[in-house]
Amino acid sequence: MGKFSASNSDANIAPHRDICSKIFFILYLINSYMKPSEILLEGMLDHFLKMCKQELKLDELPPIKLIADQPTVAGSSFGVFDGNSIQVVTMDRHPMDVMRTLAHELTHWKQRVEGQELDGGDGSETENQANATAGIIMRRFGKAYPECFTL
Repeated sequence: MGKFSASNSDANIAPHRDICSKIFFILYLINSYMKPSEILLEGMLDHFLKMCKQELKLDELPPIKLIADQPTVAGSSFGVFDGNSIQVVTMDRHPMDVMRTLAHELTHWKQRVEGQELDGGDGSETENQANATAGIIMRRFGKAYPECFTL
């Protein structure tokens, strides 16, 4: 995987450093029906996807569906890549965990784009690569926005 090269102040990639606190202030003011985690996720997701796209050197992203009304997909998972699209559960999950799952599934998309045969088995090379890559992306994201992990 390529090294993430965008600066944390690049407006096209990263939101302002205090976006988390601004989002919760807006939530407080409008007394939204959405959970704070959903507000945060909605506010950060575009920026996170741009970061993933750059980090994974993707020309395009697959269709992505966020699922807020069920605890799992495909029986027992928080996310799934079906070869064409990604589904990620948001219900009762911290936004950063949702993003980690998204980074994992986007790594599977990258693997498919590169022609790798996907093996979803525990400990398989493709699963280990997706886990490691998602961890790297989240560490970089966490360094840029540490306040988002403490909400």
